[in-house]
Amino acid sequence: MRVVFLLLLTTGCQLITQRPADCADGRLNGRETDLDCGGGVCAGCATNGLCLADGDCSSSVCVLNRCAAPSCDDGVQNGSETEVDCGGACSPCSSCVDGGCATASCTNQQRDGLETDVDCGGGCPTCAMGQTCSRTTDCATGECVDGRCGTRCAAPLLFCNGVCVDPRTDRANCGLCGTTCAADRFCSNSQCTLVCLGGTQLCAGACVDPASNPAHCGACNMPCVSGSVCVGGGCLPPCPLGQESCGGRCVSTQRDPQHCGGCNMPCAPGASCVGGMCVTACQSPLLSCNGGALCVDPRFDPDHCGMCGQPCPPPPHAAPACANTTCIIGACQPGFEDCNGTIPDGCEAELLVSPLHCGGCNRPCAAQESCTGGQCCGPLPMGQYQLTCTGCQACNGQLSCMCEDTMMIPRPAQIPLDPPCPGGFHNCNGNLQCSAC
Repeated sequence: MRVVFLLLLTTGCQLITQRPADCADGRLNGRETDLDCGGGVCAGCATNGLCLADGDCSSSVCVLNRCAAPSCDDGVQNGSETEVDCGGACSPCSSCVDGGCATASCTNQQRDGLETDVDCGGGCPTCAMGQTCSRTTDCATGECVDGRCGTRCAAPLLFCNGVCVDPRTDRANCGLCGTTCAADRFCSNSQCTLVCLGGTQLCAGACVDPASNPAHCGACNMPCVSGSVCVGGGCLPPCPLGQESCGGRCVSTQRDPQHCGGCNMPCAPGASCVGGMCVTACQSPLLSCNGGALCVDPRFDPDHCGMCGQPCPPPPHAAPACANTTCIIGACQPGFEDCNGTIPDGCEAELLVSPLHCGGCNRPCAAQESCTGGQCCGPLPMGQYQLTCTGCQACNGQLSCMCEDTMMIPRPAQIPLDPPCPGGFHNCNGNLQCSAC
């Protein structure tokens, strides 16, 4: 079952825009609701095209996410009508006769007088199934349900605008008849729920990026401690590289005598902390620096590398370090790595975006791919899955999407890109397949 492609407007998410060229490129993209049509920018979709709102259709009528054909009782001027629901192929429009209004009649092909629909109801002959009514006596058969002649729908369905709908999943009648979900929401369990795309997910009523949101780091309701930052879905301490937070203060557990080797591990009075260990005297190879107030190991101390008062400059994207009295590259900042082994440029490879070191050193992406979030991602393969799947990415040999099942509930789906799929991929009830459903 094909269901409508939903769009996002959101929170922390980027607005989906529509370029003029997108409306004629033969692809479903931008804000389009069906191929090269809809979305409030492209031309309205033809009858039976996918839609989210009336404005997505050339007929200006969207029913159950499909563009309806023009009719003479849909409440809008479309088709060959010269006014709303009259003229053209419909009944003649009301007219003024001899300076006055024409007398109401049950046979003049107009809705006038007490009629509930054209020439029926309200004292005229009873109305047929689907026509407008105000009470059951206006109907020839069935009963008047929500203003239309019809039949009661079996639970949990509702009778809305002449048809039985499922209020649990119907975007135009979500929970109740006429309750329409906004363009950035779908109907799930009778509630209009946000659609989160682009790697975001729904947390506490908003779309958030679990890779960078400190209140939802890695997953919903997984907050980082105060002052920490969220990088790549993990909480990082607020202190600089090489330091730890002890009692709300950033300290070097390699040199601080009150936190020697770890938080709240003090040395004895008069002792110094060298390399995370307490020492009582500056015996060789240790040096006494700062007028005897500090005992350091010049072989490994980045602030006194080789001699007192000789600090190592911090390399780009890395912490300074000292090894055998020589300044070297220390720990790299998150997302960076030293891939060429040279000290002056520090940790030069940005693993999240580098096409030569994507996700790790010496992991190049193919010519048609780009490095996105540490993954080599290429153009999306062809297939009808794009009508009902969102947030799709073709990265690291996998096609991954959020695909709607027959209940219009999106769920994660993925499939290998190799071997190729000549006929294009398909969404089959929330599962990606390299064949028709």
